[in-house]
Amino acid sequence: MSEQPETAPLEPPETPTALATPWLDGADDEISMSLADFIEKLGEGVDIFNEAFARRIAATLEARAAYIRMPAVERFELVDVVATLYMDKRMRMVVTGQHDETLAEVTLRWDGRDFDSVGLKMARAPHETAYTFATLDFSVRDREATLLEAVGPWALGQKVTIRCLSSIGPDVHYRCLEGGHEIAVRPDQLEVAPVAAE
Repeated sequence: MSEQPETAPLEPPETPTALATPWLDGADDEISMSLADFIEKLGEGVDIFNEAFARRIAATLEARAAYIRMPAVERFELVDVVATLYMDKRMRMVVTGQHDETLAEVTLRWDGRDFDSVGLKMARAPHETAYTFATLDFSVRDREATLLEAVGPWALGQKVTIRCLSSIGPDVHYRCLEGGHEIAVRPDQLEVAPVAAE
C-alpha cells in the first residue's frame, strides 16, 4: 500500500486590521517619511514580516488614506489613485491613476529595496480626495478551489483557479478564474484544495 503525500491546507486569511500609530496620532504638524521608515515603525514588535503583515500595512494606510499623499505621485496630478502592495516573490509598490488632461492611465512601480525613496506625507487635515491602498498576494496563485455557493455566473460546486488574494482595508477576496471570467470571491465562499507538501 503506497503512502499518500502529505497535504498543505490553505489557512483562511485573517481580516486585516490597522496597526496602532501613536507617533502619528500625537503629532501636531505634517509628517514626512519614507515608505520604508513607515513600514519599519509599524513593524516594531512584529515577529514575522509576511503577507498578513503586508495586508495590515495596507489597512493602516487605507484607514488614513484621506490624510496621505505621495509626492512622487502628486507630480503627475493623477486622480483615482490606487496604491497596491504587490507580493509576487518580492514586494513591490504599484501606483496607478488617471491623468485627466490627457486621459492617460499612469503606472508607477517601486521594488521593495527602493521603498526608502518612496515619500509619504501625512497631513493634519484630510484632503478632498483619498488614495485607495490595497494588496495583491500572488503566493496563492494556481491553487484550485470549489465554490461553496453560487457566485456571479458560477454555480455551487464549480471548480475555479485562484489567481491571487486581494485586500482593500479590512475586505479580503480571492480573485478566481474560470471559463474566461475573473471574479472576486470571499474566502468563506470557497474551499481551497490542499496541495502536496514539499
